[in-house]
Amino acid sequence: MSTYSTPLQYNNWRYRIWVPATRAAGLDGLRFHDLRSNAATALVAPGLDIKTVQSRRGHSTPVLTLQIYARATAEADRAAAEAVSERLRPRDRRAMRPSAAAPG
Repeated sequence: MSTYSTPLQYNNWRYRIWVPATRAAGLDGLRFHDLRSNAATALVAPGLDIKTVQSRRGHSTPVLTLQIYARATAEADRAAAEAVSERLRPRDRRAMRPSAAAPG
């Protein structure tokens, strides 16, 4: 008889397999369910359309994908900050100088 013929007991698996593996990988505290969020974020972050991500993840709606699973990333936040900065403070400073004819 195989040792794997009985149903998996989650708590047993978690403490004997998952926790030691995450510690060894330097990911102490990572929950198994966190893998779902990481997968969704990995698909959303490079700009894939949300309907494709929803379909690949098996979610019922794109809202579920975005509200529960996809996370903001530091890289995306940095890109957003740079986009706003460029919009408000263009590299060509001459474009921001008031013209001599402008009332002031």
